Amino acid sequence: MNKNKKVILKNMLFDIPYSIGNYFVYIPYSWRLGKNYNIVKKEIEKYNKLSEEEKAEYLLKRLNRITKYASNNFDFYQQLYKKHDCLNLKIKNFDDFEKIPIITKSMIRTHTNEFFGDMYQNTGGTSGEPFGFYIDKDAYAREWSHLHHMWYKIGYKHQDIKLALRAKDLGDKNIVYNPVHNEFVVNLYQNVSTYKDEVLELFEKRDIKFIHGCPSMIYRFFRELEDSTNQEERELIRKRKKQCIFASEFPLQYIVTYLKEIWNLEAISFYGHSEKAILAEDIELKNSYKPYMTYGYAEVNNNRLIGTSYNNKDMPLIRYDTGDIVEGTIAESGLLESFKITKGRESDFVIDKKTKKLPISSIVYGRHHKIFDIADYVQVKQEKEGEVIFYITVKDKELANKNKLNTKEYFNLSNIELDYTFKLINAPILTSRCKLRMKI
Repeated sequence: MNKNKKVILKNMLFDIPYSIGNYFVYIPYSWRLGKNYNIVKKEIEKYNKLSEEEKAEYLLKRLNRITKYASNNFDFYQQLYKKHDCLNLKIKNFDDFEKIPIITKSMIRTHTNEFFGDMYQNTGGTSGEPFGFYIDKDAYAREWSHLHHMWYKIGYKHQDIKLALRAKDLGDKNIVYNPVHNEFVVNLYQNVSTYKDEVLELFEKRDIKFIHGCPSMIYRFFRELEDSTNQEERELIRKRKKQCIFASEFPLQYIVTYLKEIWNLEAISFYGHSEKAILAEDIELKNSYKPYMTYGYAEVNNNRLIGTSYNNKDMPLIRYDTGDIVEGTIAESGLLESFKITKGRESDFVIDKKTKKLPISSIVYGRHHKIFDIADYVQVKQEKEGEVIFYITVKDKELANKNKLNTKEYFNLSNIELDYTFKLINAPILTSRCKLRMKI
């Protein structure tokens, strides 16, 4: 089935009411997403039973296969490997694989026309750097097979209903049911206050056990819900045990704390990206992500997270720099056991007067500012080195309209080489995909 037909079918399913669509839970995922779903499921189970030596053999076989395929079929890789004298390299161990050059978005972006496939994607990612690429037809079946394996560890079952918070424009609809994944999708392009009653009715009638989305989207949804509900209405949601499944972004501690204290929500997190080269789980929410090597080969080079997909033959990404800065823990076998996200991606910094990179999270959330007594969100904009603008979304809308506040009493920026100004606003500034970014 080509991409256009898939899109049409997917949109048709969104029009099916829950009373009919909920019967989809009895249809196997291998039917919904393709037979590769079960193939991958069995592969994960088999890999986990292998010895360390057998795991190495499994991975080296796949790394050899994809590098050979890429150099044989795409001029980008053939010329790159010739330049680095590794065109016909036989990868016998993981040290050999490190002889393969690392690629970046900027390197491959100018060669996109050399690749081809039915599923073209584009993303700015957390880095904000636009990138268009192809993924293979089995990518989603493979991804969901791994995600379900992960979620089973927290008690997830296919029959469980999710609330999905993602950047999907639902037009004039506030909430729609997606039978493919047994989830209710919320229109985040509208403020929750405009359809608060629908949300409360949903939580009251349906046993929603999981909430899936980017941490910033989940946080914004519940902040807007808090602002538009009374204590009795909030208790309706709090009393039922639910679990957040954080995706795409690193969950900042203030988000985790807020969801736990106000809404009684536990959480897990997983690392993934649109390019689908790495998938990793953090079940205990300790910033310790364990990569699924059956999904893609993950490694750390000079504190940068590097990924390789074995399966994408439409546009192979081999030793692809994700842009994430991490600390890796290496197992005795030499494989990456886990990684800790230390500073996020390049866009998560500002540059001070001495051209030093300062992590935004440490400036905004690492100093216990009094501003959070009156503010919902703090965002940062930098147009010139050494100068920043803080956009503060305050709880008191009248205060925001006046745009008057002695912010220096509320914000401790001592010993930071930055000139700064503050702007009070009524609502946070969102991306075109409805995401809430610290740096805008």
